[in-house]
Amino acid sequence: MENPPITNESTPLGVFSDEQKVLLYHTLDSEKFFQADISTEGFSFSSHTSNAKVVDEKRRNVNPHKCFDFRVSKINGKYFLTYKYQKERQYTLYGATSKDLIRWQRISKIGEIHETASIVPNYQHDGKYVMYYGEHDIRIAFSNNLESWEVQSEPVLGQHEDFFGEWPIKIANVAMAEEGILLLYYVFKDNYQYSLQAAILDRNDPKKVIRTIHESIWESPPDWSGTQPVPLGVVILHEVYISYWLSEKEGIFAIPHPTISKLAQPKRGIPAFFLSKFKDNPIIKPIADHFWESRATFNPGAIYEKGKVHLVYRAIGDQDVSVVGYASSTDGLNFDRLDEPAYVPAEPFECSSPFASGATVAPFASGGGVFGGCEDPRITKIDDTLFMTYVAYDGWSPPRVALTSISMDDFLSHKWRWKRPVLMSRPGEVNKNACLLSEKINGKYVIFHRVFPDILIDYVDDLNFDGKTRWLRGDYKIPPRPHYWDSRKVGVGAPPIKTEDGWLLIYQAVGDHDASRYKMGAMLLDLADPTKILHRSIKPILEPTEWYENEGYKAGVAYPCGAVTMNNRLFVYYGGADMVTCAATAPLDQFVDHLKTTEEAELVPAGGRSISH
Repeated sequence: MENPPITNESTPLGVFSDEQKVLLYHTLDSEKFFQADISTEGFSFSSHTSNAKVVDEKRRNVNPHKCFDFRVSKINGKYFLTYKYQKERQYTLYGATSKDLIRWQRISKIGEIHETASIVPNYQHDGKYVMYYGEHDIRIAFSNNLESWEVQSEPVLGQHEDFFGEWPIKIANVAMAEEGILLLYYVFKDNYQYSLQAAILDRNDPKKVIRTIHESIWESPPDWSGTQPVPLGVVILHEVYISYWLSEKEGIFAIPHPTISKLAQPKRGIPAFFLSKFKDNPIIKPIADHFWESRATFNPGAIYEKGKVHLVYRAIGDQDVSVVGYASSTDGLNFDRLDEPAYVPAEPFECSSPFASGATVAPFASGGGVFGGCEDPRITKIDDTLFMTYVAYDGWSPPRVALTSISMDDFLSHKWRWKRPVLMSRPGEVNKNACLLSEKINGKYVIFHRVFPDILIDYVDDLNFDGKTRWLRGDYKIPPRPHYWDSRKVGVGAPPIKTEDGWLLIYQAVGDHDASRYKMGAMLLDLADPTKILHRSIKPILEPTEWYENEGYKAGVAYPCGAVTMNNRLFVYYGGADMVTCAATAPLDQFVDHLKTTEEAELVPAGGRSISH
């Protein structure tokens, strides 16, 4: 963990709240004092005092420009400060006490600890005060008198592990919660990317972690990458948690967070918001004996009809051409398949012959389909007709959106009498991820599609595209969100599902800070105006963490194309690693209810008095 740079200008030291106001400590040009700015709402600060100081045992002023990582706890009516002090290249942890949060008396060096630490406020275990510390992992120490500390050798909380590696963690704050001791900590990843996370420890055994809260409270925005942001601390004010950050590019930011007490509540059963992956994934895999689907079977469209889930999936076989396979299931998880494809490319815009003269590697190929074909189908039932939109790729030109249809009777009886397909998107434009809404809005069909980086939406009077003069326009758009997990590009996954609260749209997205991985999110769109977003997931609802999402033609891909509801349960079908088909589920009512509560936390500049950094 790096500390704020030591300069002759002001440097933030830390924050503290007594639940009525927030104090922001930072150094002044003078070496004798530091500044304490004050805020009653946590965002706009004004000067409170410019003569705050720490004095040592001989009443000499401690040089504030060599102090870092203030952490303040209230204990028995007094305030106890821990801070790191730099001497040459060595950091040493010290403790100090105060009655007014302004004048601090240093009382001792805290053992041989050299890392940030925080004492549990107004709490003792077996008559001893408890302190957590660490910047790589988090450990614990005990004291009878707040001066001499007994350090435990074993970590309470190890380094953070995820699919990409093991990351150091740093103490942010500690507080008492109803469930136990709430420990807040930062996870520090490559290129100065932080997340704020939490764990609950047993109040009867503070060395024991009851559980970790896996959902990040917050993640630093991608454009902080490389700017060396510094976490200043976390406070609670008026029952809201606020974290403070110093960004070299943007200055000091205060970020409000959802009430962490809600995060501390134990979760029962299946999480209401996140999708649960089927334990027997993948549900559809290539079959070596089927020449047309011997290499990949992925990105399935889906409908629920006549007591069955019907999938149409993209299949690639020996000839490297994408065709469409069919499978069905009564339980939504275990599927029966046909031996022959349900749709094969026949038009020039759909594929190029693998034996064509001068054939080369296709510039827009995906999923191993070098010679193009019919890619990533989505299906929608409107009245008695099933419409299929897909990506038509001739193996060389930019991929385009195509439309075909079939009667429901023919589809269910596997009589593949598809209407001749027609192109809907203009030539020379890469356009993908198209689907139709299952109902007309104000007498018009609604078509979703994607031109990088946005989801586009069109209202059209009819579906009689001629493939020559009439194209999708992209009249409305849903863009990526800067600073979020979906900041780079977004695309419709499954055709929206109608619920009482809005059109439920499962979408796929990529973020700037994780640009090689496709994740899933969810939106609720207005029933009367599906161009209007009512709610949108702050975090991904599914990420590519399993082997079947990382071992294939492209690692790190969870790509949805279909979703259905059955017995008040949501089933989402997606491609894993551009190779296999997978399923994930959630209780529909709980999923929608949780989505309705999401509110996007915004970056809020800590206004008021200007603070240089």
